Amino acid sequence: MRSGFSIIEMLVVMSILILLTSTLVLYNRAGERQIIVLREKARLIGTILRAKSLALNTLIEDEPACGYGVHAEEGKYFIFSDRAIDCGTSDRIYGSSSDVIVADTEVVLDQAVGFESIGAADIVFVPPDPKVFLNGGTALDLGTLVIASPDGTSRGTITITNAGQISER
Repeated sequence: MRSGFSIIEMLVVMSILILLTSTLVLYNRAGERQIIVLREKARLIGTILRAKSLALNTLIEDEPACGYGVHAEEGKYFIFSDRAIDCGTSDRIYGSSSDVIVADTEVVLDQAVGFESIGAADIVFVPPDPKVFLNGGTALDLGTLVIASPDGTSRGTITITNAGQISER
């Protein structure tokens, strides 16, 4: 009698190893997408907090702005300075000719994720409180921004209230 493994035994072992390896690779890809979503969510929250901080420091500027805000659009977001001639009549959204993008604040989302929904395209903080305006007004109680992978398996939601509280899920 010969010692060793038969061809059937070798094929069974190889098929089990291939199955385990493919499961591990697929699981790793899902974890990688989740990490990218978490990283992008943290960067967006940091940008919103930076805009809030700039609004609090507005009163010490030579040419004070009416407020600072974050504008989100497909695949990117940035901080802008609301520079209306009369702050009382400012529209508090990005887009007028007087609004200025703050230098070095434009962030392009990682290609592996994008905005699934933009419930508040403009989040503006008006000093000195700062008062919060979502999409140009105070009528919205909550504004949400959802960052997700294209297949929808990984998703992160950022919610900001009209009182300025930021939460994430």
